[in-house]
Amino acid sequence: MLTPLEISKKVFRTSMAGGYNKKEVDDFLYQLRQDYETLYRNVIDLKEENNRFKSEIDRYTSTSDQLQKALTVAQKTADEIKISAERQADLSIMQANIKSQQILQHTETKLKSLNQMYRQFSSEFSSYLETFQKLLIKLDQDSQKVEREIFSQQENESGHISESE
Repeated sequence: MLTPLEISKKVFRTSMAGGYNKKEVDDFLYQLRQDYETLYRNVIDLKEENNRFKSEIDRYTSTSDQLQKALTVAQKTADEIKISAERQADLSIMQANIKSQQILQHTETKLKSLNQMYRQFSSEFSSYLETFQKLLIKLDQDSQKVEREIFSQQENESGHISESE
């Protein structure tokens, strides 16, 4: 589409007789006519669209009072719902706090029980461990005693063998 600046800058070459080249002028006018028709159609379309918008504005303006009343009722209802929701939220928070206290008490009781069980297990385990250590020491002493007896017996036997020879 030609711009107004392009139209104003258009220069036609002159023919030999000093006039403009007829084909260039005809081509330019054809393109100018096409662009103008497009602009003209656009103007008509925009006017129709403008009329539609004006109709819609008139329709919206005529219902503004009803919308204002509806908005007032909606605001009042929203305020009532908000107050009710806040009360419900407060009640829910109180119930949650009570429940959390119950859970905390139950957990503390379980923790005390587990700690007591742990201490008892630890004490019993330590006792078993001490008993096993004593048993291992006794076994070690017994094994050393047996080794000494075997060693002593072998020495006696080897000493008897040397004496008899």
